[in-house]
Amino acid sequence: MKLFYTLVFSALILMSLLQPVDGIYHKLSLVISLLMIIISLLWHKKIIIQNVQASIFFSIYTFFCVISAGVNQDMDLLKNSLQLFCMFLAVSIFFNDLVKEHVMEVVVNSVLIAYIPFLFVCFQQAHYLFGGFAGVFENPNTMGFSMIGLMVVVLMRLYQITVKLLHGQQQLKLMLAFGFYTAIYLVSLYIILLSNARTSLLTAALVTIVVIVSNLKSLNKTFLPLLKFSALLTGTVLIVIIAFLKMNMMQDAVQSILMKMEKKSTNITDGRLEIWQYVFEHVQFWGHGVESLWSIGVSHAHNTFINILQEAGLLALISYCCFLLAIPKGYRQMNEQLAVLTVLVIVAMLGVSTFEILYFNVLHILVFVVSGSLRDKDKKTTLIE
Repeated sequence: MKLFYTLVFSALILMSLLQPVDGIYHKLSLVISLLMIIISLLWHKKIIIQNVQASIFFSIYTFFCVISAGVNQDMDLLKNSLQLFCMFLAVSIFFNDLVKEHVMEVVVNSVLIAYIPFLFVCFQQAHYLFGGFAGVFENPNTMGFSMIGLMVVVLMRLYQITVKLLHGQQQLKLMLAFGFYTAIYLVSLYIILLSNARTSLLTAALVTIVVIVSNLKSLNKTFLPLLKFSALLTGTVLIVIIAFLKMNMMQDAVQSILMKMEKKSTNITDGRLEIWQYVFEHVQFWGHGVESLWSIGVSHAHNTFINILQEAGLLALISYCCFLLAIPKGYRQMNEQLAVLTVLVIVAMLGVSTFEILYFNVLHILVFVVSGSLRDKDKKTTLIE
């Protein structure tokens, strides 16, 4: 069954990656979400909600979005809100209930599997727009932040392998695995550089720092593991530097993003401050609806939180922020690996959300995963019995 759950969740991840391309993937992700819910209902007599507070706040957020959709007579906001809520239920409650303690393994494997066909299609179509690699998308930035989901799970796997390495477990096998995932990390970094997505590059740096700090914390100030970690980190950094110096495609990708930074140096936010100023100057309590920013020539606010304010209003924004705050609240009851994954996902989500929007993106699905993952002790309730 674990393989089946992995494939189903992998399909949901793939649909979320391809959703900006064609509306059919949007509908398929809803079907897969409903499938998860149905399977869990049939398989279990009772469903345990692990993080009650997060579930309540996201439900309230959806409720306010529905009200806003009614006030603004916006069917798109209504459909998007209800589908996102369905996805939240499927992933945060029912998926976690299905996989239980295997959530880490299933999630990481599912994401890795989903990115294989996704990257194949991206390089097959290989759109280049505004000087950046856009893959299957209409904007290179979408390509860039789509890679952050892969970056998060690869770094999570590298964290797990490093912890085992530092404790002397199966050294040769673990070193080969470490090299394999380091190669995937470099591929992800290369695509982000190629896309010229500055926000995604900064986010990749942030989550990498999180993993390094997490590894250092796991050492418990013991000398030999610290020495091993220093040698491993130094070796990895050298390999990355050599890859950038010796591989022409890496050098071309770096030059490409440096040229973009030079062009945008006079306006580092690339017009986003003007969009945000417009939003704050035209705030309405129930928002303006999904397509309201087309009046100034943009499709969204280039910031997840400001976009929620623009589309659904103040109460929706407050409840969404409360939802995010409720996720790490029980971190002391999480096992160490789940705590690291939660930090990685939240940091990545906040990093990308600064200049982009995340609704049906893979990162949002990972946020839903950690919002309902198993904790040893926490407030929980039974959904059905």
